[in-house]
Amino acid sequence: MLHLKFKLRTKSTLELVKLSQNGVRESVDFVVERYYPMVLKISSKYYTEWGEREDLIQNGLVGILKAIYYYKEGKSSFTSFVWKSIDSEIKSFLTYLNRRKNKMLTDSLKVDLLSDEMYEDKTMDVGYETHTLDEYIFEEFMKECENILTEEEMKIFEMYLQHVSYKEISSCMKKSVKYVDNSLQKIKKKIGSTVDVYKKIKMYISTV
Repeated sequence: MLHLKFKLRTKSTLELVKLSQNGVRESVDFVVERYYPMVLKISSKYYTEWGEREDLIQNGLVGILKAIYYYKEGKSSFTSFVWKSIDSEIKSFLTYLNRRKNKMLTDSLKVDLLSDEMYEDKTMDVGYETHTLDEYIFEEFMKECENILTEEEMKIFEMYLQHVSYKEISSCMKKSVKYVDNSLQKIKKKIGSTVDVYKKIKMYISTV
């Protein structure tokens, strides 16, 4: 392992990116290490009261990971690509946080009004998970799927993710069960590489 790490440390960033894309986890660590200062620099520009710096830094790491897995040599330098990826990811995350914050405030107000009128216990659960970054990553994944799948495929995929049975999906879509099954096989092929990228991102972030 030490020998592998020494060999990787001497490689260029592009070589590390290629190795990362081919599944060498250790090379991902070195790319992240090299561009971590960039995350700190970019995240420092976007501090807000609803966006804690540590959250922005962690989300900046998502930007590095996306850059690693989506980079194609020849279109731009990797440094330029990763800068744009980090900056875009942090902006998207702040937009998500702001939207989520406003929705929570609105829903909390509705719950408070209901509680005043109907309930003595005002500690009603408004249905939000604490794993904000996980929710954000899933939302970004679904956005990418929307760009890949047709409207019909997206509807089928969303029901599939909600564990709706094939029979219920076929009834809702007015299609045969066989059609639904064939559609899901096609969907899995179309978004397979995207699923792989997000699995790797989630796995990496969970270990940071």
